[in-house]
Formats: sequence, C-alpha cells, structure tokens
Amino acid sequence: MPHPVVADALSRRRHGAAPTAHTGGIEAALAGSRLFAPCSRRELRAVSRVATVRSIPRGTYLMHEGDPGRTMYVILSGQVRVTRKGRKVAVLGPGDTVGELAVISPGPRTATVYADTDLEVAEIAKRDFGALVDEVPAFARKLLEALAERVRELDRRVFA
Repeated sequence: MPHPVVADALSRRRHGAAPTAHTGGIEAALAGSRLFAPCSRRELRAVSRVATVRSIPRGTYLMHEGDPGRTMYVILSGQVRVTRKGRKVAVLGPGDTVGELAVISPGPRTATVYADTDLEVAEIAKRDFGALVDEVPAFARKLLEALAERVRELDRRVFA
C-alpha cells in the first residue's frame, strides 16, 4: 500500500497529469527522509520535480554491489534488504535512501539492495541531481551536512 501522500501522486501521474502535479506528495515524502529533512520547501519542490515515482515489485533487485550506479532512491513505502558481500547489513523502509553515493561521486555500488516487499520509490537520476546541486547551492550544503552526520553515525558504530 503506497504512502498516503504518494497515492495521490501516483494516481495523478497514472492519469496523465503534468509532472509537476505530483510534487506536493513527493515533497511531503522527501521531508520525512533523513537525507532531505534539512531542506526547505523550495528545495524539496526542486527535488520533487526531478524525482520519478516508481512501483517496484517484491523480489526485485534495485542495485547490485559492484555495478556502476546512475540513480538513487528514496523509499516511499515498503521495505528493502541491504547486503554487502552477501551479508545482510540493513533493512530499510519509508524515508530511507539508497544509492545516494552514485549520484554524488562516480564509483561502483557499495551494496546490493533487494525489495523484500512491493515498493514505491522516488528515483533521482545522477544528471538531475547534479543540476539541482548547480541550481540550488543551499541544497548542496544541507545535503553535505546530512551526509556528514551519517558518516559520524557510522564512525560511532564502528569505533564505539
């Protein structure tokens, strides 16, 4: 079952609404994401304009460790399993992001991500993400701050 704010976006999108008609629902979902929570409404609106809502069936691999990456995903509904070298490292759900390193820096995927349930995701392509960073500098700064906090959190876990 899609996130309530996403259901409206999906309905509008499936019935041929212009891409900007879904931005309110995507904005609300992005605001609930740890990565995008620090962003202003204006910045969230800019992100939502370039995001594409996708339905992904249970059992689908979103990405494979070692593969090149060109997209990131914000999980709007459902649950994914994240593995590294075949070992489960996380189970993620609504508000979590996967693949963000691929849109920030070139390099292989660092994990495999598998849909444990049916998913609704907001997909953001590398080229669109790059344009956002260029056009909305405050967005880039806030995103860097959020990523720095995630690095600190990982550091605490590893060295605690």
